[in-house]
Amino acid sequence: MSRLPVQQFELYHQLMMPLLNIEADLEPAESNIIKSHARTALVFTQGMRDILDDLTFDYEIFEKLLFDLDDNYEVVKTEYATVRDPELKSIVDQLMTQMVKLQIEISDKLVDYKHANRA
Repeated sequence: MSRLPVQQFELYHQLMMPLLNIEADLEPAESNIIKSHARTALVFTQGMRDILDDLTFDYEIFEKLLFDLDDNYEVVKTEYATVRDPELKSIVDQLMTQMVKLQIEISDKLVDYKHANRA
């Protein structure tokens, strides 16, 4: 198992911030900016799912990531719920699906840890 430094978990939050801080109703020419940020967040979220089982478990780090995912999901859901661009809508839908799957996988690890460490 490898250990992922805290900084790399924080990278997830940093990669999400541009998407979270941009108005979803930009002019069409500016929508490419949002698409780029959404694709980056999607790729990183999928990558986190791919390597999650290979990481050394750290309860506090996983819990922080779970809370960040939950907060970020709500922002994405609220800000991009009515997006009109079909390509962006598809990317955001995929991102939200991957975020939920990652949340579930992290939650399962946290629950398993709590059950295994009950005295």
